[in-house]
Amino acid sequence: MVKHILFLFFCLAFVAPCLSAQQDTTKIHSLDEVEVKASAQGSSFKASSPVQVLKADDLAKINALQVSDAVKFFAGAQVKDYGGVGGLKTVSIRSLGAGYTNIAYDGIPVPDYQTGQTDLGRFALENVEMLAFHIGESDQIFQTAKVQSLAGALNIITQSVPAEGEKKQKLKASLKAGSFGFINPSVWYGQVLNKTFSANVSADYLQSDGDYPFKQTIGHTDGGIDYKKRNNSDVDKWNVEMNLAGNFANEGKLLFKTLYYDAQRGLPGPAFYYVDMPAGERLNDRNFSTQIHYTQAAGKKIDFQTNAKFDFAFTDYTNPEQNLKSLFYQRGFYLNATFLYKFSEQLSFSWANDGDYGNFSSNQKNNVSPSRKSWLSALSGKYEIPVFNITAKLLSVIADDDVQTGNTAAHYQHLSPYIGFSVKPVNAFPVRLRAFYKNTFRMPTFGDMYYSPVTNVNLKPENARQYNLGLTLSTACGDIFPYLSVSGDVYHNRVQNKIVAVPTANMAFWSVRNYGKALIKGLDLNATAHIQTGPQFLWRINGVYTFQNALDKTDPQKETYNKRLIYATRHSASGYIGLQTPWIEFNYTILYSGKRYDSTINIPESQMKPFTEQGISFVRTFNSNQKRFTLSAECLNLFDVQYEVVRSYPMPGRSFRFGIKFNY
Repeated sequence: MVKHILFLFFCLAFVAPCLSAQQDTTKIHSLDEVEVKASAQGSSFKASSPVQVLKADDLAKINALQVSDAVKFFAGAQVKDYGGVGGLKTVSIRSLGAGYTNIAYDGIPVPDYQTGQTDLGRFALENVEMLAFHIGESDQIFQTAKVQSLAGALNIITQSVPAEGEKKQKLKASLKAGSFGFINPSVWYGQVLNKTFSANVSADYLQSDGDYPFKQTIGHTDGGIDYKKRNNSDVDKWNVEMNLAGNFANEGKLLFKTLYYDAQRGLPGPAFYYVDMPAGERLNDRNFSTQIHYTQAAGKKIDFQTNAKFDFAFTDYTNPEQNLKSLFYQRGFYLNATFLYKFSEQLSFSWANDGDYGNFSSNQKNNVSPSRKSWLSALSGKYEIPVFNITAKLLSVIADDDVQTGNTAAHYQHLSPYIGFSVKPVNAFPVRLRAFYKNTFRMPTFGDMYYSPVTNVNLKPENARQYNLGLTLSTACGDIFPYLSVSGDVYHNRVQNKIVAVPTANMAFWSVRNYGKALIKGLDLNATAHIQTGPQFLWRINGVYTFQNALDKTDPQKETYNKRLIYATRHSASGYIGLQTPWIEFNYTILYSGKRYDSTINIPESQMKPFTEQGISFVRTFNSNQKRFTLSAECLNLFDVQYEVVRSYPMPGRSFRFGIKFNY
């Protein structure tokens, strides 16, 4: 750990000559893209906890197709990917587990009562304007209580409807096609209806046969290679979204959103040595949700917002080999009201109250139709001046379960505090120190308690404590370096009654393991630079690195004590390099994951090899009479590396994608 901290300070010393020439980076260069990027990073520079942002322009540079592809470029994020476009994809924050990550869609949480894990593969990027990844807590106190309830949040911000002063009509259409039968058309249309209302509608369709070849090492040695082809990994899915926005004369703002998601896919199952798994398993997911957001200024000092959501999810799992057909239903109702009181320009308070009701049912013999009523209340305060800011929050969670038959879980109640600050020790030196502490309470899911192989309604909730200390730097160095940002954070997480869900023979069923206690220590580094090598040549470089040591601390008498948690990678890194020229744009991406274990017993047979995946892309844009045409060509996994993120779920090798996009 010490050597990593020294490395961070070495990086700061390296850029020290630039600090005396500090400039306002938003005024240095005429390229719009540079101004937008600098503005986004400026807010994270002052944050009391790590926040990372990828805007639409950044997403195009990293060859990202789905939200899960983009999240891999955030420090402190671990993505479990079960292979292919249609494979399940979940994100964990600093090895705390996917159940500790809040996924929010335009600020409103996305529920999953069965597993607590949201499949990021269901969210396409064509309609995304920005991804914001918060570890710990956001300094934005005017938000819902539920978004504040876990170890961090990934907020997916969609493209806004045309605003007043812009063109009354906007049209965006794209088509991508590539290897393994991949085709992905999408369209987005926005219309200003009148002085008050605007609307847009978007649709995204994705199809792939997913039958990619892969190489499999025989046994746990390099004694031989078996050549196979993935089967039954096809996917066919739709995303449709409609938005209505209103800007009223009384300063009220409304956003009404309706979404429909439909995915039909095969489940290829794990690829075992010398065994061809049955290829008949099918999974059909349908999800309908509608949500409304309204905000209103009630005088000069008080703002008010309310959010409401209805969510319905249907899952149909079929396994012909076992003559099994499983149907699952989820329904969720959510209501929020938040008040913001601005005592002064420096001091503000908020009070958020959320009511959440969800129920779950299935056609299984052990179906008990559980439901849960939750009440979350968050009281927050923030004080901010140019050289110092502090944010404090206290979250109360009360929850009760009910079942139609059998025993139910206990009454849950917990208080979770948060405090974080950021300070600029020397006003002329563009470096800030930040630190935070957060306590998090995570309840067991319905799948954990009522639908696991062994029902356990007495399963205890997890309790995690997060500690973080970091440095951030944001500056410029003459005309050559119009923007330079470096940040580093050391963290310490302690978890009690840790619950871990891992897949069994197929992805539709999970087994639950409880480690009791876990200790996670680590370091996140993040660096971004813009380099101007000529009037029309701009380089963008970004890199993140994560070191962590996630250990089981349950029982010193057990063999698993002081061993690494399942799939906890000690070293991981990602980054991209982009070159923007008047003729063409070139982008290079790299992802690295170190050794990890797929078992609580860290023996050589359970060790998974490290891997490095690289990709390149070329983009050419043509502008004509307010119309823009963009051509793109991508090569993913450039060197055809054969690897697995999850044991026995091989990832695709080298593949290609070509695209055309039209903006008007």
